[in-house]
Amino acid sequence: MKSLSKIAVLGAATVAVGLLYASPVQAHVETEDLVNADANKAEWLMYGRTYDNQRFSPLTEITPANVSEMTPVWAFSTGGKFAGLEGTPLFHDGVLYVSADYARVFAIDARTGMVKWRYVPEYDEGLDAVVCCGPSNRGLALKGDFVYVQLLDTRLVALNIADGTVAWEATMDDWRQGIASTGAPLVVKDHVIVGHAGGEFGVRGYIRSYNAQTGALEWTAYTIPGPGEPGNETWPGDTWMRGGGTTWVTGIYDPELDLLYWGAGNPAPWNADVRLGDNLWSNSLIAFDPDSGDIQWGFQFTPNDPFDYDGNAPGPILIDVTIDGEAIKAMVQSNRNGFLYVLNRENGEFIYAVPTIDGINWTTGIDPVTGRASIDMTMYPMSGGPKIEPIIPNLEGGTNWFPAAYNPDLGYIFFNTNDWAMMLKAIPEEDIVYVPGEYYGLHDFQAYRLGENFGYTKAFDVANKKFVWEVPSTEMLFAGLLATKGGLVFTGDERGFFMAIDAKSGEVLWRFQTGSGINASPISYELDGKQYVAILSGMGGDPLYYYLEEPKGGMLWVFAIDGVLQDSPASNVVPIPGAVPLFEQ
Repeated sequence: MKSLSKIAVLGAATVAVGLLYASPVQAHVETEDLVNADANKAEWLMYGRTYDNQRFSPLTEITPANVSEMTPVWAFSTGGKFAGLEGTPLFHDGVLYVSADYARVFAIDARTGMVKWRYVPEYDEGLDAVVCCGPSNRGLALKGDFVYVQLLDTRLVALNIADGTVAWEATMDDWRQGIASTGAPLVVKDHVIVGHAGGEFGVRGYIRSYNAQTGALEWTAYTIPGPGEPGNETWPGDTWMRGGGTTWVTGIYDPELDLLYWGAGNPAPWNADVRLGDNLWSNSLIAFDPDSGDIQWGFQFTPNDPFDYDGNAPGPILIDVTIDGEAIKAMVQSNRNGFLYVLNRENGEFIYAVPTIDGINWTTGIDPVTGRASIDMTMYPMSGGPKIEPIIPNLEGGTNWFPAAYNPDLGYIFFNTNDWAMMLKAIPEEDIVYVPGEYYGLHDFQAYRLGENFGYTKAFDVANKKFVWEVPSTEMLFAGLLATKGGLVFTGDERGFFMAIDAKSGEVLWRFQTGSGINASPISYELDGKQYVAILSGMGGDPLYYYLEEPKGGMLWVFAIDGVLQDSPASNVVPIPGAVPLFEQ
């Protein structure tokens, strides 16, 4: 592994300038701060803001009546290779913590827009060749003295929050096997819990817990059961060993129930007829004991999936809601398979599901009692068989990894979804050969548009089981959403527009062109009594597969109404020592 010493020195030099003029020493983020994050109106302390993942800001300064007055306060370029930004920034004690492509991390003084420190990891040669869907990073975690980040090569790194130097690092796995890490860590108690990508490389999915203080491995929980474990009988022979079910989207936690929820992705190989059975717990939502990793229950969305409909994209939202007169501790997810699911989060019981797009044809229906989907076998690609088209939705979803948001005052969940189809043709069974670090049994694939409009931002009333409004887009949508108590919904599109929508009516009230496609998720925070909204802009990841040309970029934009930018003697440039010495007579 290449040395990080040069990077650490540069980071320390940057922070030394910042700290000379900085605000007082930061208060640490502790377990009680994370559990009570909802009461902290000013800050955004974790990936979904709160453990319930509602991405709901209680701030009210910016409203439908005045959002048209919102303007940029400052912007920051993340630089690098401009390989796409998908992260959710964190905000604590006056500092924005931002992750960029290749898991580069920046701590930025939110008053001045100046970098306090930066962390730029180095990687071994060849990593890009075994990373599906771009070198993205979706976010960070905070606890105590540390900022936690997952590196693309599966390292989990704890950075000192004061200066960005490495406190400890732990290696999850061997990236040469096709395993990568792109998600935000989740801190629960004194555990840092992480998942991984690589479902198309013939790996077996799992989540792992590391001690937040030392980095010591505490437990590993596999999503695909081995021999003697419940569910292994749903895998013929030894197919479970390379069964996929990866965990690349960040999970959530219910402190009251003390349950950790994490989604599992598609089974492998894509040829479903060589692994006949339900293939538990692929394409599922799984409840774990956060202290042991023991599985408490699971719910599967797409059994024996031949379509690549990952069950973990996006992470669900926890809500308390009354449905048909019954108070339910529920969870809601807009799934890649084209349905929105409502489950009981105490036991995984199915409540109901509704289609989020038109024309879904991969299933003959979902059982209204159990929630089990039945695959339409005329849409089922058989090994070496003919191409099947059009299958709806496309394997990208529906809704992909990009997070939804929820307004508890309205009872609405807001999400982005795409209306498209695909062709699949399964390769012959004899061509499915496992080679470490190479794609394992993928179908031939073609995406199709289905109309003039492509993406839709939608609002859904969970209690009353009805859609409230939708906003169409002529291009696909891959951005997350933010809901606010002020009555707004913020999101972005691939054309580069960041927008504010009236949460009740769906009217687009404000737009700003950021210069590159938006695949990230916005946040809102309060600083010195004023509300700000922040978003990362920079097209990358899956959308790049569908565009011949696109404006690349890597920017953090910060907006407010009459926002304040303070001057600072600090600088975002780091001079080369001795390159331009002071002239002395």
